[in-house]
Amino acid sequence: MKTLVSKITILALFLSITNYAVCQTPYSSGWFKASQISPGVWYIDDHGTDNMYVVIGSDSALLIDTGLGMANLRDYVKSITNLPLIVVNTHGHPDHAGANFQFEKVYAHKADFPLISYFANPEIRKSMAGDAEVPKNEIFTDTLNLKPVLLDAIEEGYIFNLGKRQLEVIHTPGHTPGEICLVDRDNKLLFSGDNDNTLVWLHIQGSLPLDVYLLSLEKLNKRATEFTTLLPGHGGPLDSDFITEQITCVKRILDGSCEAKPYESFAGNGMICNFKRASVAYNPDNLRSK
Repeated sequence: MKTLVSKITILALFLSITNYAVCQTPYSSGWFKASQISPGVWYIDDHGTDNMYVVIGSDSALLIDTGLGMANLRDYVKSITNLPLIVVNTHGHPDHAGANFQFEKVYAHKADFPLISYFANPEIRKSMAGDAEVPKNEIFTDTLNLKPVLLDAIEEGYIFNLGKRQLEVIHTPGHTPGEICLVDRDNKLLFSGDNDNTLVWLHIQGSLPLDVYLLSLEKLNKRATEFTTLLPGHGGPLDSDFITEQITCVKRILDGSCEAKPYESFAGNGMICNFKRASVAYNPDNLRSK
């Protein structure tokens, strides 16, 4: 018996030293796909539409974005980790804040509270998902027991302390007024929402002028030694050098040297400029702050 107790004590000590994250294998889903992409970091594919991430510390876990909100995200995340869950939106668009209603409290930048509230609509969520049907056993049904989600404001420099793992908020206005990124310096990761996709939308209603977005990119680039990998809201991981390509792309638009082409989308039309891996869709009437 003493030998068993000693082994348990040694194991507990080892786990505390190695910053062990409590995680499990998620259940098989017809809507979500999940994979562990880094120690303590799970990527969730929201039916091919957007990316969500679960970051696991020793005391709690952080869900970054809530996706479309079509399927039961709350219980799916519970199948990844049984730790207390903190939820944050990188911004207020419905493909990133759609499942907020499944949680009691969600953190977001206050500048995007109006967007989050406006898009908190089942019909909008369904239109974003198109013709995709949620498997019956994955429909979120616990709507009668839930209160309206509490939005809690965060700002530049706010720290999410998960226990032996910290993520800092960086405010990066552009795509939306309240867009944020989250830097995990110890693990060299930047969770970048829609700020650093290979195609960034700035042509849509509510996006800020292009010169404001440029300032956000330059702010991130000054901190590029703190991360090596970008984990964006759409598409696969990128290296931190990608931000310099985005900066060049935006500068070429602003100085008129980019050979722009018309761009069409369900959310509106604009122009598009490309430089290496970076593409920016923009409104030619919304280039500079007044």
